Amino acid sequence: MRNITLESITQAVIEHGDQGKTHARLYEIYTSLIRHLHAFVQEVNLTEQELSLLRDFLIRADRYTKEIPNGEIHMLLDLLGISELVVLLHNKSSTATESNLEGPVYVADAPERNMGDRLGIDRDGNTLFLSGRVLDLNNKPIANALLDVWQSNSKGLYDLHDASQAKGNFRGRFRTNSDGSYAFETVVPIGYTIPSSGPCGELLQLLGRHTQRAAHIHFKLSAAGYIPLTTQIHIDGDPHLDSDTTFAVRSAIIKLQKHETLDKLNAYNQSKPFYTAEFDFVLQQTDAA
Repeated sequence: MRNITLESITQAVIEHGDQGKTHARLYEIYTSLIRHLHAFVQEVNLTEQELSLLRDFLIRADRYTKEIPNGEIHMLLDLLGISELVVLLHNKSSTATESNLEGPVYVADAPERNMGDRLGIDRDGNTLFLSGRVLDLNNKPIANALLDVWQSNSKGLYDLHDASQAKGNFRGRFRTNSDGSYAFETVVPIGYTIPSSGPCGELLQLLGRHTQRAAHIHFKLSAAGYIPLTTQIHIDGDPHLDSDTTFAVRSAIIKLQKHETLDKLNAYNQSKPFYTAEFDFVLQQTDAA
């Protein structure tokens, strides 16, 4: 590969190797990536100074920070719309509940909780009782389905970012009843500012983009014989539903009903106004894919 030129370098990079004999799918992705990246570099006439800034940005994005212990690469892909684009590409069912972003703050092995339990402790938050059912495509209940739930508190903070919260606060795993029902107590989450002290925050500022996520609750659902689902439901009325910085707001939006009469307060054992909402999840059978 002597005498590399502007016209030959792209194909030289693509052909450097066994051209897919070891891993055909990786080579397919690699080939397309190289062609698009090289075309991009030429289209914008990228300078050596700009390339140096890009290297520095990616190095910093991969570093541990107090706000994002695993680095900002996951968050960067969300902010560029790539994560949601991949979800949209493969979320083809029109009847099952829509897939959505996992986000960078999911933690496996959340505490196991009983149906009806509190998801977390937040004395300043507005109580929310969330309930519904997990169903199949034929509207039949799915018993013993696992709901893995996580959310921020009423100040927009996850336990990972807030030393005042106990580990596992506002995280929990629930099993549906025989009729497919689920129910738990939580607080109304608010929209929040994504961690913005690192390189991703700098990028958004330079682009004039805001850092706000619309209020939401995350879910992972699984059941034997069904395709696992990762999704999130958003709260109606949030001011950033139409401009969420990760482009993750779709149709799964719940309306909150406020209760403040004495009868309702007594019925739910509450001392101040609270909210209820319902949302049914629909899972697709593995043999229906």
